[in-house]
Amino acid sequence: MNRRDVTAFNAGLVFLVVAALGLWMAFGDVNWKLVSIAAPLALVFIGGAGLILSRTKS
Repeated sequence: MNRRDVTAFNAGLVFLVVAALGLWMAFGDVNWKLVSIAAPLALVFIGGAGLILSRTKS
């Protein structure tokens, strides 16, 4: 049985987004208006991916 660790997957995606924002802040100007739109969309995507991956095959 091949089970995915959904918690690790979601945490990895969140850390990836935070790291990308950190790099963006280090090397350029951050458009906070864009971040205020993109961050909730990214969280919805990560939550949806977690729900899809946590489904069991019946």
